[in-house]
Amino acid sequence: TGTGPPFTFILSTCVCPCRKLTSIAFNDMNPLPSRLLRNRRVLHLERLQAELRELEEQHKEFITESVVRKDKELDVMVSEDDEDL
Repeated sequence: TGTGPPFTFILSTCVCPCRKLTSIAFNDMNPLPSRLLRNRRVLHLERLQAELRELEEQHKEFITESVVRKDKELDVMVSEDDEDL
């Protein structure tokens, strides 16, 4: 039987119940069940979205304050120019 690559015969004839072992490893013995992972992802996503909303609010406040600051600077410059006349 020498036409195929080596170990093909060994890999094609599973000595152990592979599907059963896979099921046990990933379903029965799994230390991180999918429900737990899903819940943690949801919690983490909610925290990130809350932080993002807070940062957006801070950004809006900063933009508003910078516009007000620029307006005040322009008023001061105009009043200084008026004094020179």
